[in-house]
Amino acid sequence: MVGAFVVVFLMQLTAWAGEPCGKEAVIKAVEQAVAILEKEGPAGLEKVGQIRFCGDNYVFVNDLKGKTLMHANGQLIGKILIALKDDTGKRFFADFTEVAQKSQATHNGQSYFNGCDWVAYRWPKPGQQSFSPKESYVKGCLMGDTNVYVGAGIYLP
Repeated sequence: MVGAFVVVFLMQLTAWAGEPCGKEAVIKAVEQAVAILEKEGPAGLEKVGQIRFCGDNYVFVNDLKGKTLMHANGQLIGKILIALKDDTGKRFFADFTEVAQKSQATHNGQSYFNGCDWVAYRWPKPGQQSFSPKESYVKGCLMGDTNVYVGAGIYLP
């Protein structure tokens, strides 16, 4: 009986470990964070900060002016990153805001932006100096009374 359990557990562990970290995992993490923020408002930021997928990948939350409200790197919280550029000069945080503003919805009489899409840019992988291709999925949502966007990204092969 114990042997059968161990075999099933190892099969599940192997199957999970072998799954590639693709765009579906990124979208799922962002949607999970959006659901938390829409339900709990700013109080949900701590829960959102705990979301991890495909190892150490994380989600982040910014307001529409580019101010970081939640990030795995705590030193970025409170920083305005809208003017940040990659090595090609692309202002990808400005692009994140633009994506969020692509569509609009109304909740309890309040209009907010809820656009979503992928943004391609270049960024160094952790521990590296050279820039690598990366894509982040971004979705706008209403966090209490504040319009924000949630994003998460993966490095491309």
